[in-house]
Amino acid sequence: MAIEFGPWLKLNVPTIETLPDAPGVFEIANLVRTVIFTGRAEGSLQRRLATLGGVPANLPVSTGGYYVRLALANDEEAALAECQATYRAGHGGRLPAGNETPVRAAIRLVTRDAA
Repeated sequence: MAIEFGPWLKLNVPTIETLPDAPGVFEIANLVRTVIFTGRAEGSLQRRLATLGGVPANLPVSTGGYYVRLALANDEEAALAECQATYRAGHGGRLPAGNETPVRAAIRLVTRDAA
């Protein structure tokens, strides 16, 4: 099963509100699209990302903001395992930084763009 991710989207409240209420997997990246977290929707991509506050708090700070891309998948466990295996294959067996440490409390996203 090859995972086909959609395009990168700016991770903010308006984007989260447009995400599907469907099972799947997602990747969170920084401004230059370096993947820093992979996760599963736990039944709803929209609800899961909203619950995280958009970004797990253990992720490194990204001055350019965060981006997300997702793939719909009924079998989230298998899709996440494949996604992480693909990442490990290209990164010396390591997971993204956000997956290597436990997820702390969520951070809040701002509701408007900063100047």
